[in-house]
Amino acid sequence: MKKKDLIKKWLNNEQLTKQESEAFEKLDAYDSYMKISETAKKFSAPDYDLANNQEILKNRLLERKRIPSKISYQKIFLRIAAIFVLGLGLYFSFFKEYNTIIDTIASQKTTHELPDKSTVRLNALSSVTYDKKNWDNERKLSLEGEAYFNVAKGKKFDVYTPSGIVSVIGTQFNIKQRDEVFEVTCYEGVVSVTIADQTKYLKAGDALELVKDQIKEKKITTKEPTWYSNKSYFQETPFIRVLKELEWQYGVTVKTKNINPSVLFTGNFVHSDIQTALKAITIPMRLKYVINNKTVTLYKE
Repeated sequence: MKKKDLIKKWLNNEQLTKQESEAFEKLDAYDSYMKISETAKKFSAPDYDLANNQEILKNRLLERKRIPSKISYQKIFLRIAAIFVLGLGLYFSFFKEYNTIIDTIASQKTTHELPDKSTVRLNALSSVTYDKKNWDNERKLSLEGEAYFNVAKGKKFDVYTPSGIVSVIGTQFNIKQRDEVFEVTCYEGVVSVTIADQTKYLKAGDALELVKDQIKEKKITTKEPTWYSNKSYFQETPFIRVLKELEWQYGVTVKTKNINPSVLFTGNFVHSDIQTALKAITIPMRLKYVINNKTVTLYKE
């Protein structure tokens, strides 16, 4: 579950599952949310005497008939505006966070240097969030999407995702957290991956994949993530995941007609030209495609 959906569920007082509760407690702003919740519990409505207030209102209305009003609509508006601004100030003071957020849009990639000279390279439609002021005391950040990390040696380095936590001291690794897919690939050093109550250790050349609560371990031979070369590679991957990757890279919506989304695909597509990318995934599958603005429709020949 995405962070915004998890927070929305909590704000609506909906029952969180065990996994959702653990993920919520690991959010960077968890302490702030708890303080807000405790503060809100202290608010209570003042006692209200309906009969007495009706009598007071009646008397004031009678007085108003006798005394011409000297308060202009402009003053009333300014008072309301002042109350509104004050309310906004109180609201944002509750939710103010001192986090640094780095994100990318479709077709964009970016490299960001962290305070300790570690670097994180973000794939398309991804984001990382961290506390810059407290970085020297605690090296941790949250990730949504996909990113490659080159971690400088130092204290423990934690990456929080909705599916699990990746911890290292100094190494190079890639994390992909997209919808129901969670992948961690180690290129140098050793990383630990904690998913629920399980912890796995990956060495250089090891990879771990979590899909629908199923953990798979595999080996890799590449020296860096394939998306570094502006291509997406797939090895016997369900076709639906290939189409999802195409959506993330190009910011389009892909629809299919009479296509089995679970059929396995092996191949790649480029991130620089959508026509070339579509040909790369449709020709091997004997498919045709039509592009209409931001919607791509794939169908059988």
